[in-house]
Amino acid sequence: MKISLEDAIGIINSNIQSLPLEDISIYDSMGRRLAEDITAEVDNPPFDRSPYDGYAVRSEDTGRNISLKVIGASMAGNPCNLKIGRNEAVRIMTGGVIPEGADCVVPQENTDYGEEFVMINGKFRPYDNYIKKGEDFCKDQLLIDAGTKINSSVAALAASSGKSNLKVFRQLKAAVISTGDEIVSPGQSLNKGQIYNANLIYTVMRLEELGVKTVFTASAGDNISDIEEKIKEACEISDFVVTTGGVSVGTKDLVPASLNYIGAELLFHGVDIKPGMPTLLAVYNTIPILGLSGNPFAAAVGLEVIGRQLISSLNGDKWLLPKRKEAVVKNGYDKFSKSRRFIKAVEAEGMVTVLDSQSNGSIRTTTQCNCYIDVARGTEGLKLGDSVVIFDV
Repeated sequence: MKISLEDAIGIINSNIQSLPLEDISIYDSMGRRLAEDITAEVDNPPFDRSPYDGYAVRSEDTGRNISLKVIGASMAGNPCNLKIGRNEAVRIMTGGVIPEGADCVVPQENTDYGEEFVMINGKFRPYDNYIKKGEDFCKDQLLIDAGTKINSSVAALAASSGKSNLKVFRQLKAAVISTGDEIVSPGQSLNKGQIYNANLIYTVMRLEELGVKTVFTASAGDNISDIEEKIKEACEISDFVVTTGGVSVGTKDLVPASLNYIGAELLFHGVDIKPGMPTLLAVYNTIPILGLSGNPFAAAVGLEVIGRQLISSLNGDKWLLPKRKEAVVKNGYDKFSKSRRFIKAVEAEGMVTVLDSQSNGSIRTTTQCNCYIDVARGTEGLKLGDSVVIFDV
């Protein structure tokens, strides 16, 4: 029995439990997504500091050819505890703590580099060349929002706030199984009736784009025992399993029967969408199994509209869900939609062009699109100027 896409998503939300978040070293966080906001644990900088090598002085003591007594030095990591008085200076290095009494820093280029006495050339104002405590950010200030994908700059900001570990959404481990007697691994010779296993490659790569690590891949022939064996093996080492092919109602569509034989609980089989109508979801020993169509575009649609919801439910990362927005149709589409339909298109600056070929078996046109148009059930077609809902892929 077919169910709506909304009902399928509801079943996922009701039956799939989120796995725990991960607390990982900041060194291992590249490319991961933050699961919680980061607030500053300290002021940055945590003290008034110098941006240059030079001399910390009182601004009122500066001018042309002014000689000041050097009473000490403030190095980065080795501050000076002296208080600067009238006509006094402290030699200071970049990053050094500005001593009490000083309100500016004279760059060494504006001096004679004196050691006991230094000659100042130029008038300086209060807080010239002076980085104040907390100038970058203050303690308890929100720095990075949850959901941010970590890159080198984000990691550096987190580190500067005192973070050594970050709480991130779990990187899920997936298993991908392609079924069908006709599929052959790329690189092998094709016999009549055979095709290369592009679905396996696409699914693994798309999961990687979504932050999922594939730990098991396999191909299974149209044989129940072979499919059973592969699914059982996959469930032992993964957080979820994706199969492609063998989910419809033909005599060689054996994934549903294989799931039944191993005692998996079928949550749904059949979603009122095109392409991807035979998509199914089952659970075996707490491991979700997503069964996708063997048609390349149908498999891609199922992974986008149902698979991403499954991944989000498993690791709690709501930012993985498709981002929907409105666009205006630039050409047209004259096919009546008996079911909710997703069609390949190209969007640019709010205008969307429907691709000429919508064949479910076409891999080439799938590479040409950058979005899917979500067409409601019962829609007569799309005309130039129609407003539609799309999501990027």
